[in-house]
Amino acid sequence: MSRRFLKRGLTGADREAMREPRGGSLLLLRDWAFRISLATIWFSFAQAHIMRWHETGEARGVGAIAVETVVAVLFLTRRAPIETSDRFVAWAATIVGTFGPLLLRPTSDGGGSEAALVLQLAGASFSVLSLFAIGRSFGLVAANRGIRTRGPYGLVRHPVYLGYLVTNTGYVLENPSLRNLAVIAGATLAQLVRISCEEDVLSRDAVYSRYRARVRFRLIPYLY
Repeated sequence: MSRRFLKRGLTGADREAMREPRGGSLLLLRDWAFRISLATIWFSFAQAHIMRWHETGEARGVGAIAVETVVAVLFLTRRAPIETSDRFVAWAATIVGTFGPLLLRPTSDGGGSEAALVLQLAGASFSVLSLFAIGRSFGLVAANRGIRTRGPYGLVRHPVYLGYLVTNTGYVLENPSLRNLAVIAGATLAQLVRISCEEDVLSRDAVYSRYRARVRFRLIPYLY
């Protein structure tokens, strides 16, 4: 059956829906670039830690690897957004905040305390719980993929980033180095920018506006 014949019974809205969105090819290319980049850097990150575990018998960074793995899986299965930010700062903050922690590397000096491991695992568990609460609404660049308000989202509006902060703090205490400290400082700053960009997009949704009035704090209860 020809395409012309099929179109005869379509409404104007149907025909509009069949058209390729403006910039669709560019967005698809950018999406695949993100996928390939994330997979490549994640593999290098995981490989460095696994090799270190094999050499020393110390499973350092296990919490960080768990979080980054869940992030990668959810990114590959996420749903299309209702609205996505096209601001350069939002994309730049996403790249630094997402890919930055994958530059962390295990160290051989200091750290390794049980307290650092417990802190890292606590943050990782909270992040994973928050990520599963998002499900397929997860995304990297600031976008509206549906509003989540229950579970960890009843505590702060961006619980995933709170989990990241705790996990990364535990990681640096476990693997102290100027490199790791610089990576986490840059990634944390980028996450704060991501929060601002996400709030800018989501605040246009009436559901989120009501949620924001109920849950006052963005990242840290009673502080920010």
